[in-house]
Amino acid sequence: MQKDNRLIAFVCTGNTCRSPMAEGIFNQKAEEKGIPVRAVSFGMAAVAGMPPAANAVEACREIGVDIAAHRSHFIYDYQLGEFDKIYCMSEEHRMILTQSIGCPPELTEVLNVADPYGGGLEIYRMCRDILVICVDEILRSYEN
Repeated sequence: MQKDNRLIAFVCTGNTCRSPMAEGIFNQKAEEKGIPVRAVSFGMAAVAGMPPAANAVEACREIGVDIAAHRSHFIYDYQLGEFDKIYCMSEEHRMILTQSIGCPPELTEVLNVADPYGGGLEIYRMCRDILVICVDEILRSYEN
């Protein structure tokens, strides 16, 4: 894959909380740093076209990231082979990808970020802050 068209994915369950927050944070930071990698996100059990959770939108807005226009994607909306790496929010997501769908294990990495679904804004803020740390680490791997 050429350096100017690298693509990664973040995956969670419904693609309305964790993975859209990670996607938005990653894309904004990558753009600011001039890193030629883009992120998309999808859910293992997503209903395509759903908006992000209101608390996810607000938690990201607080750090200057706008994910309000995001709409959920199901895993089969993408070809897994187009990704440099797929970052799974849980080991369960990774197991489904590798054991049920046949994604090569070396293509996946588990971030271990708990699902904030149904929680209050403070829970989403904690999730966001963990995702910022994860994104910063991922971006470091693409620098230079």
